Amino acid sequence: MRSISLFSVVTLTGLASAAPTFNTPTTLSTPLRPDGVATGDFNADGALDLAVTTEAPDKISIFFNAGAGVFGAPVNVLTGAGTGAAAIQAADVDADGDVDLVVVLKGINQVRTYLNTAGTFAAGSSVGTGDEPVDLQAADIDADGDIDFATSNRTGNSVTILTNSGGALSPSSVNVGGDPHHLALADFDADGDVDIAVSAHDDRAVQIYTNSAGAFALSTSLTPNFNNRPSGVTTGDFDGNGTKDIAATAGNFVSVWLNTAGVFGAPTALGSGGLNPNSIVAADLDMDGALDLIAVNQDSANVAVFAGTGAGTFGPASILGVGVSPQRIAIGDIDGNFSPDLGVTNRDSDSTTIYFNSASGIPCDADRTNDGILDFFDVQDFLNDFSAGNPSADLNADGTLNFFDAQAYLAFFAAGCP
Repeated sequence: MRSISLFSVVTLTGLASAAPTFNTPTTLSTPLRPDGVATGDFNADGALDLAVTTEAPDKISIFFNAGAGVFGAPVNVLTGAGTGAAAIQAADVDADGDVDLVVVLKGINQVRTYLNTAGTFAAGSSVGTGDEPVDLQAADIDADGDIDFATSNRTGNSVTILTNSGGALSPSSVNVGGDPHHLALADFDADGDVDIAVSAHDDRAVQIYTNSAGAFALSTSLTPNFNNRPSGVTTGDFDGNGTKDIAATAGNFVSVWLNTAGVFGAPTALGSGGLNPNSIVAADLDMDGALDLIAVNQDSANVAVFAGTGAGTFGPASILGVGVSPQRIAIGDIDGNFSPDLGVTNRDSDSTTIYFNSASGIPCDADRTNDGILDFFDVQDFLNDFSAGNPSADLNADGTLNFFDAQAYLAFFAAGCP
């Protein structure tokens, strides 16, 4: 498995190179004050479902997708009074072939797993974090082949690393700059392991902590345009040179730093087209082979989409209206037409806005999570299905799961997608 570069991202390519376009949005009513959102096929029916953290009472609201992005009433999983369910990730934590949930409980400074059995979730282990965890990201941090997690802890001025061993999470702490809002995980120095980028809001810097045998040390501090305070942060190879670049929301802008052999250049400023941009993600929405950027403008009730050129530059903000006080973004093929869609939680509208991509993509055997990006999660999905004897892992259709299927998947992954 480690012969694959698990931390590289291969964007899905298509015929079009125009800016992303979307159909008229769908508004999904949620319980009160939605925050975190994640996509995953929780009941293994082939359609991506949604998990949204909501309040009154604190819970995870599961919206099962009946197909083509049609959702019924949520199934609620209570997290406990005062827990403050917030950021959430969907991943197969215990490697049993089901997509589980990992959620930040900011009210009690914990992360908890919710293990999935045929679409039903039960609380797993709870692990302590630093004070006021607000963001949660996933990657194979210790390079042992399973998915680990990390939180940014605002008042704790720390990042908590949660390494995974058979579904049990073990915490360790990294002290970082003041008031860390969001974080991103990637191999920024191209040495084969996962590093941390964190937005140290009070220090007006995106700080990079490089990984050396599991020990993290500050290596680079990046100042956003106009010395603004950073909030959201994301990563991807924006210029196609094989190294991970960084984008962060700061002020009413997005700052982009390009990485050459571990050295970051001066930032480029992109106007957000709104007020107080916060969460930001990268995905190839228009399937042209170049990563695009998507940022929520919290105080403008909209989302900004920046079309990437693949050369490290981006077009102007294309604005999509959403609900009041948008919080976080999920990417995935929600309507099943092989193109990435957007889900945005709106805290003060008690809703999630779904934008269905107007373009249809081409099926890709390597993109097993249907999110428009080839990464560690696709590899893990294949390996889990292979280990479980799932017929979907029989890629050469000979009725037997063997070395040749694994070889076929490696070839699909390395080739990217059409």
